[in-house]
Amino acid sequence: MKENNFDLLRLIAAFQVMTMHSVSHILSEHNYVLDNGGGYIISMLAYIPGVPIFFLISGFLITMSYEKNQNLKDYVRNRILRIFPGLYVNILIGVVILLYFGFVEFSYQFFSWLLAQLTIVQFYNAEMFRGFGVGVINGSLWTISVELTFYIILPFLYFIFYRSKILFVFLAVVSFIVWNYDINSSKELFLNKLIHVSIIPYVFLFILGICFYKFFNKIQRLIENKFLIWLLLFIVFNILVKIANIENNLYIYTIKWIIFSFMVFAFVFSFKNLSKKILHGNDYTFGIYIYHMLVINVFIYLNYVAEIKFIMAVFILSILCGIISWHIIEKPFLRLKTHSIFNERNK
Repeated sequence: MKENNFDLLRLIAAFQVMTMHSVSHILSEHNYVLDNGGGYIISMLAYIPGVPIFFLISGFLITMSYEKNQNLKDYVRNRILRIFPGLYVNILIGVVILLYFGFVEFSYQFFSWLLAQLTIVQFYNAEMFRGFGVGVINGSLWTISVELTFYIILPFLYFIFYRSKILFVFLAVVSFIVWNYDINSSKELFLNKLIHVSIIPYVFLFILGICFYKFFNKIQRLIENKFLIWLLLFIVFNILVKIANIENNLYIYTIKWIIFSFMVFAFVFSFKNLSKKILHGNDYTFGIYIYHMLVINVFIYLNYVAEIKFIMAVFILSILCGIISWHIIEKPFLRLKTHSIFNERNK
């Protein structure tokens, strides 16, 4: 299990999210139409969504970390060190950007927003920022709220897993049903917006990740070095579903996510040491993910839109931010973690 591609897969997921956001906000919303080749690539990327990959991986890795050391003090400390140092610097830079462009008033609204960003309510947005960029200074951070909530509920899910498998499965099924409601619901309604940024539609992904870890010994032979098989199966399945026009069927969604999950973890445990060879133990994912929307918003406000060169600039600046964030902020704090996977990996 030590030889894996978790870091590389997270990076791929971050690039998928950054690409989709860049194309949507820099090009599509400004009437730029991609040629057939570009449009085809984007449509293919939609089939491997980055955010669900993050949640699947989290279920696996956080469970592994918690199982190795169930001391709650160490668990909380490690989770704080993983997220908050890099996040707080990101929020500070966001505030500086907003101040520079004149979108900050030191009022109750601003400090309420700031408190939300510094705790676990990153999806909250202040109305005073609606005129900047896409209207949300860093819309990607809503997933941080979900991730932090996963950290909080994991000990309870772990307890339920051993005490009541039926309840454990029931929670996953309910979440999956809500997920399907969410992707088809109108976001004009406040309740639907709230559901979308809550933990409820994504718990099933986290639970799937937990199951892949807990039953790893039983499914290892099905995924280890089997990525190309699962990728082919995933492609064929989606083609057949498209031809049959049954994409919105609940049972089809169920099969799709099962195949997708196996494909994700098959990649993690295939091509041994590929991640180490490419990244050399560095993990730029978090920085790229939390900074790309800051860059996009600045570009939109400056009207740097509707040209491919601006997307390339977003990529370059976001990657630079990710590299700096990792080496200057995240990595030094990660070394303070107790009984962490990171420390074991870097001895």
